[in-house]
Amino acid sequence: MAIRFSDRKTQRFYFHDADQNKDRSYVLIYGDEVDTSSGSNHMGAGHTPVTYRGRKGALKNYKIDGTQQAALSKTRALETYFLDVGQGDAAFVVTPNNTKILIDGGLSRSTAEFLIWKYRLDEDNTLTINHLFLSHADADHVAGLIPILNHPKITVEHVWHNGIGLYDSGHNEALGTVTNGHLITTHDTVANLAGEDLTHTFTKWIDAITTQGASYHALDQSMGDVDVGDPAIRMEIIGPLKEPNGSFKWLKGKSHTINGHSLMLRLHHGHARFLFSGDSNVEGGEHHLEHPGAALKLDSHVFKTPHHGSHEYHFPFLQAVRPLISVVSSGDSPDHGHPRASFLGAIGAAGRIAGDHLLFSTEIAATFSETGDAPVDEPAPDADADPDLMYSSSALNSQAHARFKKKLSGIINVRSDSKSLYAARRVTASYQWESYDPIDVTKVT
Repeated sequence: MAIRFSDRKTQRFYFHDADQNKDRSYVLIYGDEVDTSSGSNHMGAGHTPVTYRGRKGALKNYKIDGTQQAALSKTRALETYFLDVGQGDAAFVVTPNNTKILIDGGLSRSTAEFLIWKYRLDEDNTLTINHLFLSHADADHVAGLIPILNHPKITVEHVWHNGIGLYDSGHNEALGTVTNGHLITTHDTVANLAGEDLTHTFTKWIDAITTQGASYHALDQSMGDVDVGDPAIRMEIIGPLKEPNGSFKWLKGKSHTINGHSLMLRLHHGHARFLFSGDSNVEGGEHHLEHPGAALKLDSHVFKTPHHGSHEYHFPFLQAVRPLISVVSSGDSPDHGHPRASFLGAIGAAGRIAGDHLLFSTEIAATFSETGDAPVDEPAPDADADPDLMYSSSALNSQAHARFKKKLSGIINVRSDSKSLYAARRVTASYQWESYDPIDVTKVT
């Protein structure tokens, strides 16, 4: 195989669809992978045969350095996928040397299904996730990781977490024992949890890690960086911030504390910086900015915004990030009203360049299409049995149930060549991608 990568914001891949007996095309975005050792020359002169995701086709040639050739690079881009997992968080990163990093997994099987699709695990393929980061153990971040750990074709090498577990009994709080305003119960390894009465979901999580055989360790800002195995990437630990005695400051209650002490990561790729903020909230943001130099550690170009666009944000925290591209990960079910209008206004105001800030939402990006009307007396189906269907109805009149089916997921793509950022999301229109001109981060302050 001769692997190359698309070197344009977008370009068309032409192929012959034997099933429909007609020529078709897909649009490739910057960084998409092709194989130049095979393909189809059915487009004739002026095109380069390539194979894309198992389809043999061709790319149009362009005049590059004085010769006609396909717009391809030998260097893999940094690929970042902010996944549509409904109400939850999940981001998948592929680094320039093909290291694979997963940050959170959402509530459902959506992340597992994405990985099965992307790496064709329904065929004779396997996948190794080199690093799995769990920002915190709430179900909308951890539950979707369990089927990934249990998948027979997926190997997970290293799991990193924030050190806060969830307990059914044995402590005075669900997160452990709280004394004098501090959570003193923390854990690093699976062995540290032996004999503890864990919640159902957290037990399944720990059991899946044990079965998988992955290493499992806690991180906090004092540890500096995590070596992810790619010299082009620096993964900096921004949070949580522990007290000198190793405890966590108690932030009002369970949800405020586990969210406010989320594992936060800043990924550096050359000049480009990506911040993954977990569910950081008002108290977490305030606590973070109390520490000297903390604001400088937040400054980033791409921002996975905190807590699904909740109203519980700390505006100075957003201002410290100063993003160029922000992504809100939220969903319709359960409906918490995210992203909140107040948050959207705040993140827009916190952008690095007024009027030139890209703001994406996985929920808004998802597309639904009408598939017909159900009889008025038809009972509403079980959403758990058919999660791809969304229904609306009125009990006040005899209108039929309007059925809608998800047509496109709301995956947000952000890619980097270490100097420029390329952002795009799929659309149903013929141009196939809502794509944006590259942003040169070396030219912004």
